[in-house]
Amino acid sequence: MNRETQANHSIKQQVEKLLATILPVMGAIIILLIVTLFSISSRYASVLLNANTAADFNKEFKTVLDSGMYNHVIRPRSASSLDDLPMDVLEDAVDVLRRLETTTTLTDNRWRIQSMLDMCENLRQYMQDIALEESYDQRMNLLERNIRGETGLTMLIETYMHAYIGDEVRELARIQGQIRTQVMVLSAMVAAAVLVLITVIVLYSVRVTRRITEPISVLSRKAQQFGSGDFTPTPVETHIAELQTLDTGFNDMARRVDALMTKQVEDQRSLHRAELELLQAQINPHFLYNTLDSIAILAESDRGEDVVTMVTNLSTFFRNSLNKGEDVLTLGTECSQVTSYLEIQQIRYSDILQYEINVPHEFLNCMVPKLILQPLVENALYHGIKNRRGMGMITVTGEEKDGDLLLKVTDNGAGMDEERVRVLQSGIYEDKHTGLGLVNVHKRIRLYCGEPYGLSFESSVGKGSTVSLLLPMTRNLGEKEAEST
Repeated sequence: MNRETQANHSIKQQVEKLLATILPVMGAIIILLIVTLFSISSRYASVLLNANTAADFNKEFKTVLDSGMYNHVIRPRSASSLDDLPMDVLEDAVDVLRRLETTTTLTDNRWRIQSMLDMCENLRQYMQDIALEESYDQRMNLLERNIRGETGLTMLIETYMHAYIGDEVRELARIQGQIRTQVMVLSAMVAAAVLVLITVIVLYSVRVTRRITEPISVLSRKAQQFGSGDFTPTPVETHIAELQTLDTGFNDMARRVDALMTKQVEDQRSLHRAELELLQAQINPHFLYNTLDSIAILAESDRGEDVVTMVTNLSTFFRNSLNKGEDVLTLGTECSQVTSYLEIQQIRYSDILQYEINVPHEFLNCMVPKLILQPLVENALYHGIKNRRGMGMITVTGEEKDGDLLLKVTDNGAGMDEERVRVLQSGIYEDKHTGLGLVNVHKRIRLYCGEPYGLSFESSVGKGSTVSLLLPMTRNLGEKEAEST
């Protein structure tokens, strides 16, 4: 059988093949046992019946016939004396002998039966002679000499029947010994056949089990391989049709999952770019319009030095925002962008805004997603500082926390109550619109860095607010994104 044919065999066909091999052999053994036991049983029953019939015959024949003939002899003669003979006893005896003749299998017993039938014919003649004899003494003499005496036919028939019974009993003993021998032989044959069948079943079961379990083990390893992210569709060698179908479906599923994951990676990258562009679209036009208005006002007021400072910072801000199309930059560049933004805003709000950026120099080479500090600073300015009276302070700090980078944007503005802080915190986690432009920052950090990184808030009414930003300390986020996708 070639491998292609074997590969088309289902588990059901394998089981049917095993049954087709075992059932005929078991059927043949059972039929052989039944036929043999039935044959032996029939022979034994036939011989036993013959022996019982002969024993019953021998027990009654001589006594009944001798008694009947004696009563016939002592009665006076009449015209019906011939009809009064106990011929029915003789006829019954002849019937029994003929049945025994047809059922016995022993040659000597057939000869004895034939001899006893001849004796019955002679006995019939003697009985008729006695019935026709007028003399009582002569009738009694014929009875003793020919029928019931020691030389009479009933005694001789009884002797022959004894010999017949003895041979049948010996035949019963022989058959019983034969039964014992044949039972032992059949038992040995059945034991050998059962042993062979068990061996065949075990070997075949081991073979079929191996054909099933080995591919299943390979499929299990393949599932683990797929679970680890390796979707290479390696085929499984199997002769079981169901497992072949499962493996084919498994490989097709792996190819589809791989294609879907590739598409998801592209969609994720597109989402990153779209979110960044969305954030920039939200920030840049509004900020640009206000800055240009401020530049126009400064120019009309002949504040040329402030105009130059504002234009220079505006150029630096947008140059850092573009970052040559990259999504990540160093923390130093991000701080430079925030500085440019605050310089511009300080010119506009010189009467209410002061700022301080205090990030240790050793953290400035850390890679961070771009545009993560500016929205926080803008939020502190417009929702904190502008809502209080007097001069306000925005501070940007950086420190290490459990091996991660913790940035904080703190203001001494109007602050928020606990309920407002809770709503703000839940809003960034549940992606709800908070009206403060912080959801995009938090979501982008989670996309780039994963959990537990992101934003958290502290605030007190009248004392100001602090937005904490947790980032990984040393990893290059651009490389992480490429690896994760």
